Amino acid sequence: MKSIPSFFLLLIILVAGCGNESMMTAPNPSDDIGEVINTATFRTGEFEPLNGKTTMGKATLNTLPNEMLQLMFSEDFSLSDGPGLFVYLSNAEFPTSDAVNLGSFISPSGAQNYAVPSSLSLDNYTHVLVHCVPYNVTFAFAELK
Repeated sequence: MKSIPSFFLLLIILVAGCGNESMMTAPNPSDDIGEVINTATFRTGEFEPLNGKTTMGKATLNTLPNEMLQLMFSEDFSLSDGPGLFVYLSNAEFPTSDAVNLGSFISPSGAQNYAVPSSLSLDNYTHVLVHCVPYNVTFAFAELK
């Protein structure tokens, strides 16, 4: 029966602590709160076509439990096929000088995964591209948000 008085004591503390004078207020956006750390574990974006190609589906950049990154295309992904297609991480709708080639494009449809080098972080790149290397043409991109 010792737990019943403990329960009432806890209830009194909780009720007493909910008075208006102890209510916390939201921080003022103009206050300097220091460095903000991104705690997101994934970023995702819808594929958009370029250069007359057709596409649909999503790209998701995930942080795996072992802290490694993986790029995943959704099950409903589809894209016009073409020669010499590769998947890139970039900071624009085309391969930039710092773009990372994740390897050959696996398939024009369906779910697929691409390994991301361990030296990259979730926030290093803003776009996923499917790019035709021989003709230097981007077929589709997804902006990661």
